[in-house]
Amino acid sequence: MAALFQRSLIVGDLVVITATVSGARLVRLEHEENSLALGLTAPSWISAVFGVGVIITWWVLLGAVHSYSERILGSTSDEYYRVIQATVIEFGALALLSYLSGVQLPRSYFLAALPFGGVMLLVWRWLARRYFVRARRAGSFMRPTFIIGSWESASAAIAVISERPELGLQPCGAFLSDAPAPADGAPGDQAAPFPVPIVGGVKQLEDAIQNVEGITLMVAQESGLAPADIRRISWALGTTSRLIMVPSVIDVSGPRLHLRPLGGISLLEIQISSISRLRLVVKRLGDIVVSAIVIIVLIPMWIVVPLLIRHEDHGPVFFRQTRIGRNGHGFRIWKFRTMRVNADDELQALLSKQGAADKPLFKVDHDPRITRIGAVLRRTSLDEFPQLFNVLDGSMSLVGPRPQVPKEVELYDETAARRLLVKPGMTGLWQVNGRSSLTWEEALRFDLFYVENWTLSMDLMILLKTIKVVLTQEGSA
Repeated sequence: MAALFQRSLIVGDLVVITATVSGARLVRLEHEENSLALGLTAPSWISAVFGVGVIITWWVLLGAVHSYSERILGSTSDEYYRVIQATVIEFGALALLSYLSGVQLPRSYFLAALPFGGVMLLVWRWLARRYFVRARRAGSFMRPTFIIGSWESASAAIAVISERPELGLQPCGAFLSDAPAPADGAPGDQAAPFPVPIVGGVKQLEDAIQNVEGITLMVAQESGLAPADIRRISWALGTTSRLIMVPSVIDVSGPRLHLRPLGGISLLEIQISSISRLRLVVKRLGDIVVSAIVIIVLIPMWIVVPLLIRHEDHGPVFFRQTRIGRNGHGFRIWKFRTMRVNADDELQALLSKQGAADKPLFKVDHDPRITRIGAVLRRTSLDEFPQLFNVLDGSMSLVGPRPQVPKEVELYDETAARRLLVKPGMTGLWQVNGRSSLTWEEALRFDLFYVENWTLSMDLMILLKTIKVVLTQEGSA
C-alpha cells in the first residue's frame, strides 16, 4: 500500500527541514550575532535548542495539516498547498512570538529558511510525486477497488479511474444493482462483456465486505442503495478501507461545494457560478503581458516557419478563418497554414465519407490535406502560436474552450452553447486531457467544467500542463 511511500515522505521532509534550518543557522547577516535577544549574545547551545524546536514544530505541522493523507498524494495540488500552509503557519508563529515577547529572532530564519525551505520542500514533494505516479502506472501502491452501481454507471466509473492510475484505485470487481446489459446484436439474453469481474448484486454487498481491510468501495450512481444502506456499509468496512461516493451532481469543482450539517442531516450547497470583474481584469492583464512577451521571444520563429511553409508549396503562410468567440461574436483566427491551399473546400466530403458531419467537432482522421511541414507544425503545436495575436487583440484568451467554426456552433444544443460564455483559448482542459483524440462528448465535458468552475489558479495549472503536453507530444495533434 501507500504506507511505505508515506513514511518515505515523512523522512524526506525531516531531512529537508533539518538541512534548511541548519543552513540558516550558519548564515551570518551583516551586524548579526548568534543571538536570540537584541544586544545579548546567547550561548550556542540555546541557539541549537531553538533550531531543533523549529525543525520539530515545522515537521509536526506538516502532519497536522494532513499533507501525508493518501487521498491527496499523486493526484491533487492540495499536497503542495498544505506544505505551503504548514510553512506559513510555522514562520508566522515565529514572527508573532518574536513580536509578543520582544525577543529578536535571527533574521536568517526569515530571509533564508522561510523561502529556501519552502521551495526545497515543494521540489522534494514534486520529485517524490513523479516517482509515486510512475510507480502507480506500473501497478505499485494501488488499492483494490470495488464499484457499486448500475451496469452503465459502474462501467463509466471504471473507465474513468482506469484512465487515472495516479488515483491509486485498481478496479477489481463490481456489485451491480441491475441485470447484465444485453450485448448489441447478441442472441437471446447473452450479456455484454463487463470490464471487471462481477462479484454479485448489491444485496450480497454487506456480507461480502464485513471487516475487510485495505480496499476501496466506490458507490456510483444508480447503486440502488438507500442512505441507511450506505451507513451500514461504512460500519461494516475495516478501519483501513475507504468508501468513495460519486455524487449525483457532477462537473462541479470542490470550492463550489459546501457541506452544511443541519439538525442531524447534511446539506450540500452548490455556489452559483459567477466571474467577478476583478478576476476578468486580472485574466485580461495576464493575457496581454504573457502574449506580448512570448511574441517578442519567438521573433526567430516568425522568420523561419513562414520561409519553410512558402518553400513547400509557395502558398500563403497564414491560415485565416472565422471562429465564434464569447457571446457568439465572430472573429478571424490566425494560424500557420498546415494544409494544402483550398483545403476547406474538401472538408465536407471527407467528413461525410467518415460519418462525422453531424458532430460539432469537425475532425478528419488521417487527414490527407495536411502538408509535410504542416504535420511537423501540428505535432509540435507551432501552428497555434499566431493565435497570440488574437490573445493580444482580445478576441481570445490564453486559456479557454476550443474556438469553433460557425457550422459547428450551429449544431450546439442549449448545454453546448454555454461554451460561449467565456473567451475561447489557445489551450484548455480539452488540450491537456487528450488533445484532438477526444470525442465531442469528452471535449464538451471538459469545456463545460472549465466554464462552470474557472479560477485563475486553474488557468495557471492548464498553462503549466500545456507546456508539458507540447514538450512530450502527448495525445494526437
